[in-house]
Amino acid sequence: MLDFMTSIIEKFLDWVLNLLPTSPFTSFIEACGNLPYLGWLNWFIPVGQMIAIGEAWLIAIGLFYLYSIVLRWIRAIE
Repeated sequence: MLDFMTSIIEKFLDWVLNLLPTSPFTSFIEACGNLPYLGWLNWFIPVGQMIAIGEAWLIAIGLFYLYSIVLRWIRAIE
């Protein structure tokens, strides 16, 4: 029974993802992957770490605003 429900959920999520358009940045990302000096540049400028830190910062700020909106909604704060 659990496998049946899991397969239904997976099919539904696949259907939802197929409704979304493809990324407009795919060709740009593939073109950037073929640059010969990209590895050296990433050694000097840690782009991956900068993206990870930026994502963590955006999540923290988003959670703060969501928390404040919920508290204002239940009138716990002004």
